[in-house]
Amino acid sequence: MQLDRSCLLDLLPQILRRSLVTGLELARASLTPRLAEASASQSLPSQRRRYGLATVSIAIAAAAWAGPISVAELQYRPSTDPDEEYIELINTDASPYNLGGCRFTAGVTYTFGSSVLGPGERIVVCRDRAKFAARYGNIPNLAPSSYSGRLADEGETVTLVAADGSVLFEAAYRPDGAWPSRANGLGSSLEVVDPNGNLADPVNWRSSTEYLGSPGRAGVGPLRRVVVNEVLAHTDPPLEDAIELKNLTSQPIDVGGWYISNTRSKPTKYRIPSPTVVPAGGYRVLYEYQFNPFSPTGGDSPFTFNSANGDEAVLMAADANGTPQYWMDVVSFGPSENGVSFGRWPDGTGPLVTLSDLSLGTSVRRFDSPFRLGEFRTGTGQSNGLPKVGPLVFTRIQYRPALGGDEFVEVANATAFPVPSFDPMYPENTWRLRDAIDFDFPRDVILEPGERVLIVPLAPDVFRAKYSIPATTRVWGPYTNQLSNSGERLALFKPDPPQLPPHPDAGLVPYILVEEINYLPTPPWPVAANGNGPALRRIDPSRYGNDPSNWGTDADTTSVPGLSMAWNGGELLLRWTAEATTTLLVESATAPTGPWAEAVAVASGQGEWAVKPDGLARFYRLRRR
Repeated sequence: MQLDRSCLLDLLPQILRRSLVTGLELARASLTPRLAEASASQSLPSQRRRYGLATVSIAIAAAAWAGPISVAELQYRPSTDPDEEYIELINTDASPYNLGGCRFTAGVTYTFGSSVLGPGERIVVCRDRAKFAARYGNIPNLAPSSYSGRLADEGETVTLVAADGSVLFEAAYRPDGAWPSRANGLGSSLEVVDPNGNLADPVNWRSSTEYLGSPGRAGVGPLRRVVVNEVLAHTDPPLEDAIELKNLTSQPIDVGGWYISNTRSKPTKYRIPSPTVVPAGGYRVLYEYQFNPFSPTGGDSPFTFNSANGDEAVLMAADANGTPQYWMDVVSFGPSENGVSFGRWPDGTGPLVTLSDLSLGTSVRRFDSPFRLGEFRTGTGQSNGLPKVGPLVFTRIQYRPALGGDEFVEVANATAFPVPSFDPMYPENTWRLRDAIDFDFPRDVILEPGERVLIVPLAPDVFRAKYSIPATTRVWGPYTNQLSNSGERLALFKPDPPQLPPHPDAGLVPYILVEEINYLPTPPWPVAANGNGPALRRIDPSRYGNDPSNWGTDADTTSVPGLSMAWNGGELLLRWTAEATTTLLVESATAPTGPWAEAVAVASGQGEWAVKPDGLARFYRLRRR
């Protein structure tokens, strides 16, 4: 169903009567971009969003109700004292504005006396002036009295109206979902990115970089100077927990006096000794013997990372007195395998991924002698390598089939070795899909090298019959939930061994994230998969999967046919779907990340090639000439 533009214009006079915006042409001019902005919001009720009704009402309201005064910052859940709440307003207009008679009608209760706010100026109104001053000092632009009521921890709408009752702004915030989480009682305020933007869109809000907020002044925004670049959380000698820092600037930075921690709720657990210099563009590693000593000093709180449940790594900048100033970086991660680290990819700037190898600056690895722990601690960091891939990977995602079709995902063994669908030591614990769809792999199944399996939302025999799937191809299902047409996270997990006594989480089975795909129906993801029939098809299973450049579609002639393997006596047969007019290259490598070398060029029409094992582990892929 689609609403006629004439229908929208019929609604405008009702809205304009409540608005500071005058003139139908202004409303028309702002209508289209506001509709586009609101339609992408996840906060709209799905049953109304489907028909565009909620989009229309919210979009026009955002366009019509915008006044010269907007909200700039909300401290709705202070981490220190609940009475230290505050609201900061800003004049976004080019002219002064008298706040006299303006009042909050939702969220809190407060009426402003005569007070002129100049262009770009801010004013702060708080819940308790005495406690506010004790925390933040005497700021010159603090309102002369306090508001009554409280900002709801669970989220609400804050409304400010002008003296004549017209709405100046409505700001709807939440503590969950896509909303910035650190503002929810973890030491940040909630800052607006664009005061003239959509105040109900979580994308238009951020957690303050300043510790406890920045009342009365503009926030500095994200500071990208030093970041947490790598975290090792699951260790036994000769390894121990470690945090690698990277300096993104062209000047050395002394992080001495700053803090690291494993939780935002207490970001000051370990104060880094002075001086601790991170070279320009370089690295510095902090080790467990430093932040988890037998005899902690001062106010330090020893810690290690929780590898069974996942954890956080926090870097907090502080002044010379040790007072926290800026949230320099915070990263979160899930459960991890022993000896496997998380790191930013691309190095220093990308999100945290599971790395294919440690990059902390030494050659010491998990299975080396425990006596190499001292050598491990000498590492000063280095550039992160490639993300870890496999052993099982997503190779096809049919998230929006053509009319009458069905969703499915395809998972493949991307290695040269058999991979069980379960933990061999605890076979009741199997691999699983979560987030977009839920499915637990069957027990006692071994996926052979190159083997692919279809995971479907129907009974497997029904799906097999409907699409004439060969008996040699495994079909599993049905999964629950469904793949979102608007894109979402599809995640593959494998079980780690259960935690054993006396571990406090004894009995817990950690599930390790093997791969996640955050697909979208829009560029740079292939748009042909968005309801036109073809599925997303991975171009190279050995390459990192959460990268749109590694995905084509079933209809994309530039994609490479899927590669499978089968044993034939003493030979390994590489097989693919033959193409009549294309010459393909078979390439080999001794590691899934390369380097790759040409093994053979196969002629058009050829669909297999025999490999004689030479005793070395090898990986193979197809590439077009």
